[in-house]
Amino acid sequence: MPAFRSIRKRTKRKKLNNAFELQLTSLIDVLVIILVFLLKSYQTSMNNLSTVPGLQMPISATLDEPRDSHQVIITPEGITFENERILDFIQSPDSAGATEGQYAFNKSDLKEDGKLITPLYDALVKAREKGELLRAKSSARDAQGNPMPFDGILAITADKRVQYDTIRKIMYTAGSAGYKIFRFIAQKKDT
Repeated sequence: MPAFRSIRKRTKRKKLNNAFELQLTSLIDVLVIILVFLLKSYQTSMNNLSTVPGLQMPISATLDEPRDSHQVIITPEGITFENERILDFIQSPDSAGATEGQYAFNKSDLKEDGKLITPLYDALVKAREKGELLRAKSSARDAQGNPMPFDGILAITADKRVQYDTIRKIMYTAGSAGYKIFRFIAQKKDT
């Protein structure tokens, strides 16, 4: 008799309607949970550090992330500040294809006995003044109610073939323009 009863129950079962409705409430709950998970695990960085083609960056094993700052890029062809070419180096005929970079400046681009690079100084001062103006208009204030001070951080991305004298001139120029903290950008070592 047990087999007979199961046949009766099968015939009495309700047949599913052809108009099956999707339960949206549980589906939306699952999508919200996935969205919250993705938003919590997503890291954002305000750094937009860029490089240029042909730049051979030094290698570093550090795990530190660079802070948000202005960026100077030094290539064998010239100096770029905030993705805008500021200065072109003098290229000599024997420097083509050389392994060491030839970083010669025009005499008109240098001041203070060849220590200060004038076009770079002008661009750095302009960027500093713009930053100070934005900070003055911002609602962020210190304890005394004054605008937040200029932090003076400069990221330097230099070709690994650059001469120390060129780096020294750039650092002197940046220091004269009010930038006091220098971050050297390097390529992360592959492990």
